[in-house]
Amino acid sequence: MANHVVDGANGFVASHLIGALVARGDSVIALARASEEVVRRKVSDALATLHLNPDLAKKVQFRTFSLGDPALGTAAPDVFAEPCTYWHSAALITFFPRREAELHAVNVVGSANAVTAFTRHAKPGSRYVHVSTAYQNGTTHSRTLEQWPEYGHPSEFRNDYEHSKRAAEVALSQTGLARKSVVLVTRLGVMVGHSGTGRALSDLGLYDFLRVIALFARRTPGERVRFVCHPGAALHLTPVDGTVDRMLALADGPLDRPVRHLVPAVAVPVTDLFAAISAHLPVELVPVTAEDVEAEPFTRFEAIVNMRCKFTSPYLRHEYEFESRADAQPPPVTPRILDLLISWYVREGLPE
Repeated sequence: MANHVVDGANGFVASHLIGALVARGDSVIALARASEEVVRRKVSDALATLHLNPDLAKKVQFRTFSLGDPALGTAAPDVFAEPCTYWHSAALITFFPRREAELHAVNVVGSANAVTAFTRHAKPGSRYVHVSTAYQNGTTHSRTLEQWPEYGHPSEFRNDYEHSKRAAEVALSQTGLARKSVVLVTRLGVMVGHSGTGRALSDLGLYDFLRVIALFARRTPGERVRFVCHPGAALHLTPVDGTVDRMLALADGPLDRPVRHLVPAVAVPVTDLFAAISAHLPVELVPVTAEDVEAEPFTRFEAIVNMRCKFTSPYLRHEYEFESRADAQPPPVTPRILDLLISWYVREGLPE
């Protein structure tokens, strides 16, 4: 039985990770600012999503913590009593403007505090896994490699969240953990639900976009909405079940490649995504170029929808290429899986 400590335990990825760990018989200490009741409910829901016994959530040990405290706001010697794998998953995810200071405090300073606590208290043989995002690459048009990043100016990123995740990786690369090769950075794609059922307990990423589109489609059905897209735009949609499988395999294996992209080898073209959404909602989503919009300006309705999607739409305007090896690639989202993901959320996940 292996020992694991997972912070941000009530998050989408972390709760599924914890569920998979306890299901295979490992010991898990869950760290979260949220209450124990919330964490256990999230883990129980995640276990159900993974087709595992929800009652296994009772096996999770719980501790309150704070990323603002170098000791994590808990009894660190207790948390690190045994050699363990520490999963740093806690983060603030927001694309809203004027949140730079808060994002830095949580995602950069908080990450540094987690490293400090691990460095001071973790027993020999322990490992540190930092959960990041593939989109820390910012607006670069070149292939993003599986290597430690260099500093990037805030202007090189679509939002402050991306910049904060890059800064956290840069800081981690300069620590003793990186020099000792006991650290793994897992850069995730656009997280979505279960590949077999489409079930997703998340309102972020694709689901935020779906929620906005559904709101307008149901109010004014039959409208056409154009979005400016790169001709080769595609999203690396990444099912949570495949992602957790890859995270566990990489964390258990050799740490000779400390930075890994957990993204499918084949991304979902935006044209396919739009067609799938239009098949389940009374709306016609159309990818166009900036020149198309200049020739035929947005209608008032299109302009409003685009404004409401302003935190998602920038990701449609770029083409991404991430270096990745087969052992880190979750299975791709096929047309069948894409239909499952969208149909489940339209049926079960949207607010009434």
